[in-house]
Amino acid sequence: MSKTTATISLFIALLSLLWLQVEPNLLSYENFFQWRSALIQYSGMLAVGLMSLTMLLALRLPFIEQLTKGLDKSYRLHKYLGIAAVVTGAVHWLLAIIPKQLVRAGVLDKPVRGSGPNNPDSLYALIKPLRELAEHVGEWAFYGIVVLVIVALLGVIRYKGFRFSHKLMSVAFLVIAFHSAVLIKHSYWPYPITYVCLALIWVGSVAAIYSLLGRIGKTKQHTAKVANFRLLPKDKVLDLRLSVPSWHGHNSGQFAFVGFPGEEPHPFTIASTHTRTGQLRFMIKELGDFTANLKNRLSIGQELKIEGPYGNFDFSDSAPQLWIAGGIGIAAFTAILQQRQTMDKPPLAKLYYCSETIEAKFIEELQHLANGAQIELQIIDNSNQAFLNTDQLLREVDDLMQRSIWFCGPSKFSQCLQNDLAKQGYNLNQFHNELFEMR
Repeated sequence: MSKTTATISLFIALLSLLWLQVEPNLLSYENFFQWRSALIQYSGMLAVGLMSLTMLLALRLPFIEQLTKGLDKSYRLHKYLGIAAVVTGAVHWLLAIIPKQLVRAGVLDKPVRGSGPNNPDSLYALIKPLRELAEHVGEWAFYGIVVLVIVALLGVIRYKGFRFSHKLMSVAFLVIAFHSAVLIKHSYWPYPITYVCLALIWVGSVAAIYSLLGRIGKTKQHTAKVANFRLLPKDKVLDLRLSVPSWHGHNSGQFAFVGFPGEEPHPFTIASTHTRTGQLRFMIKELGDFTANLKNRLSIGQELKIEGPYGNFDFSDSAPQLWIAGGIGIAAFTAILQQRQTMDKPPLAKLYYCSETIEAKFIEELQHLANGAQIELQIIDNSNQAFLNTDQLLREVDDLMQRSIWFCGPSKFSQCLQNDLAKQGYNLNQFHNELFEMR
């Protein structure tokens, strides 16, 4: 079981135990609508709880990044919690809607509802008139979230539209938060699950408002100026140098969000080690219209916005290491190669650079850095060589099973290597990679 699955499962288990505390007679219910009432509450509390955690994970908070071992892992957990929330919300919706339709069709008898507490001065008496409104607006907000989640998962909109759709999700969540808080069953009020649920709703609501106000990442934002840039034509890579005087530093292998005029910030690996000069380097691969046109939109001295650093891909263990770069993934390794020039007794390491386009000038620079860092560099030219695989690694790296592996490159390449290494008995806890799929 992955850590992501284990985290979601633990949260669901804890909330389920609290819910069972308020439904001790669940198994003895004989009336269908008693079951329905209990399960509507359970699925609703579970859905809003998962949504609240999803909202929290989107805030890029440092302590969350530490807990999840990197912002990329936070975003992966954010994605799967969001999917789990929508699935649970769909169950909640079906439990609410289908029995109503069956009653209207005459298949089920209409349930007899209690009137609730009669004290006109009670809190329940104040909340009760809001219940019908909460039902209606919650239903429509759920439809909106389903559409937005499907659009996000399909990846059919550009990055700017993707960011805007997530703003709309924050609005929809606030409506669902109102729906959930008002419709908690009165008989649950004296029990811990009510306060846990309200606390989760509060956390999610604060996160949603924080997002809507544009506060995400504000404390890590800096103004940068374009110091220099050049195109590596064969690799179709923009080598961008920025001057960021207020930059507080970063670890080699981390990334930052770079905001270009008229565009939302995009994440790119920092391809240089930290220096006190505030100079940062980014190597940006042409992967679409946005990145392909950057070279025509930049000018020396132009102001950009940068936010970071983020990530936990920092080569921090002391064991012998194996580095594998796929394509533009080499950017992370150019930074650590520079850092090793000044490190005292750095761990043993070997670097494989795999690419279908080999730029001679860049290879010359890379070899120079590798020599200075005392790193064995091996170039895999995939235009005329087979792709790097576990068999080759076992032949060429005698102590492969004892080395930690640091991988940066395409996700399919990473997954293929991990699957083959696992079959050889390799401990995948020693396999580190950045998950750059932020959506």
